Amino acid sequence: MRALASTTSALAAAAAVLICLAPASASAQVGLGPRLTFVRGDFVSATPDSSFLGGTIRTMASAHTSFEFALDYRSQISTDGSQRLREEPFQASLLIYPTRRRLSPYILGGYGIYTELTDALGPTGLVLATATTRRGGWHLGVGGEFFMTRHASLYLDYRFRFVQFGAGDGSNQPINLPGVRLTHQGSMWASGMAFYF
Repeated sequence: MRALASTTSALAAAAAVLICLAPASASAQVGLGPRLTFVRGDFVSATPDSSFLGGTIRTMASAHTSFEFALDYRSQISTDGSQRLREEPFQASLLIYPTRRRLSPYILGGYGIYTELTDALGPTGLVLATATTRRGGWHLGVGGEFFMTRHASLYLDYRFRFVQFGAGDGSNQPINLPGVRLTHQGSMWASGMAFYF
């Protein structure tokens, strides 16, 4: 009986390895899934680090390009309970894959709209008023996508936010690229899963 159990376990492990090594399907065109982002704070303005939960849609436009649409969310209530801050950043990106393999590196660029809603709360938690602010900006980054199976992948990338050509204003930091002068205001890590169909 133990021999049968160990044989079954070995077969299951071998099947899992073979599934992970299978090539990515060319017919899978749209990927949906959750993502987690970690936005680095700004030391100059004393902005703290923050993390968001969200979701993505990735569409394969060709063998070497994909479009990604991502919406994240974060909510925080002030210590005295009088205000609630809701952040809803949306990013649209073009992903360029030099090669499509089991582990596929990519570069990305796109535009983001970053919405903040500040709710004034009453004593019972009822929303009395809401102030909305929006800010838009370009982002650039690099990352990689690992296809675990034909229809499921994990990805991780690093993005510079609010990228500008030239020196920008005093709050911008340089991006060191040869021959190109770019600056940015903040950066972020994005990780998640995509289920393709």
